[in-house]
Amino acid sequence: MRGKVITVILMMCLTLITSMPLAAQQEPALLILTNARLIDGTGADAMEDVTIIISGSRIQEITTERVRAGRNDRVVDMEGKTVLPGLIDAHFHMNYPDFSDKPPLLNEAICAYRSVPYLYNHLMAGITTLFDAGGYHNTTIMAKKAFNEGYITGSRPVVCGERINGTGGHGVSRFDMAVEADGADQFRKAVREQLYAGADIVKILPPYSKAELEAAIEETHLHQKRVAVHSGIYNKQYQFVRWAAELGADIIMHAYALPDDVIEEMSRKGIYSVPTMTIMMKNQLRDRFDPDNSELHEYEIIFRKLKDAGVKMAVGTDALYEFMKENPGLYFLETERFVKNGYTPMEAIEAATRIGAEALGIDRTLGTIERGKTADLIVVDGDPLRDISELRNVVMVIQNGKTVKSL
Repeated sequence: MRGKVITVILMMCLTLITSMPLAAQQEPALLILTNARLIDGTGADAMEDVTIIISGSRIQEITTERVRAGRNDRVVDMEGKTVLPGLIDAHFHMNYPDFSDKPPLLNEAICAYRSVPYLYNHLMAGITTLFDAGGYHNTTIMAKKAFNEGYITGSRPVVCGERINGTGGHGVSRFDMAVEADGADQFRKAVREQLYAGADIVKILPPYSKAELEAAIEETHLHQKRVAVHSGIYNKQYQFVRWAAELGADIIMHAYALPDDVIEEMSRKGIYSVPTMTIMMKNQLRDRFDPDNSELHEYEIIFRKLKDAGVKMAVGTDALYEFMKENPGLYFLETERFVKNGYTPMEAIEAATRIGAEALGIDRTLGTIERGKTADLIVVDGDPLRDISELRNVVMVIQNGKTVKSL
């Protein structure tokens, strides 16, 4: 009797399946971008009249052949437009306080409120991923969790959680924005705590001893994570950054306090740089900052040395305090500054996409437009290879295969 009941149930299920409308049995609808100029982020020449097929969250196919769309597929004509990988800001702070804030009023609630619009505005500008290089307590890790669970729409957060420095260091000079540790064991423990909490990358700020930095780098690499190190507090204090290069940090932030011997070692060891020239110049020059000034600034001179040495550089903004409100405009100023200082537009685009993904250790899935990778793409009205400033003209954004900004 029981066998007959099971047989009847199976027959009923089969009848239901075979009687479903054809559309319900088909593969999920595809997003098909046709007639595109493609800059894929790999450094390869731009391709014309390309069709890109997106299925779910992945890039299914890239072809120059004619594609026949299905009844439920969405086809978007890219005529006159350029498709690129989603941009990556490799140094951002999503919830830094305003400089005028009083330290007692800094808390998790206001930091959470600050994070949401900054993440959203970045996404709408085509910056689909960013590295938050240090936030208040666990707020950036929680922002990543909220993003992953679909509670917020914004740029995808890659986070370090809280930064780590010696007592009284760079991250606590005004606000409580870092973990204070003293001695190699405390640095190692602080690394473990951040990684256990959900940090993707560990960031170390000076001051630290060589033994403290060595413990932090060793512990992070044992967990197969990456270490970013702030290049120094003082322009003429080189010992911190020498230790960072010698001990094998993965990223050294900022194009200042970098003597020639450190630049050479960064090149030899494949250490990435995120130069953040624009924000450092704006912070130093304030009302005298002129983005079109033809005179070379000291940070631009160091940038050119890094370039000549073959150090891989990613685009990052590091906007703090009142400058945060200028984002995402600072991102494009920085990208344009790469070109001003010797990069070709194609190289600047690579710095803003593939190199950023490599620096952050996410290049297996992001940073380029290739078959099987996550579908993070932007559409620019114009050709940024002709004029890098046209990268600002983002008219469509696709993140994880979902269209979050439409033509």
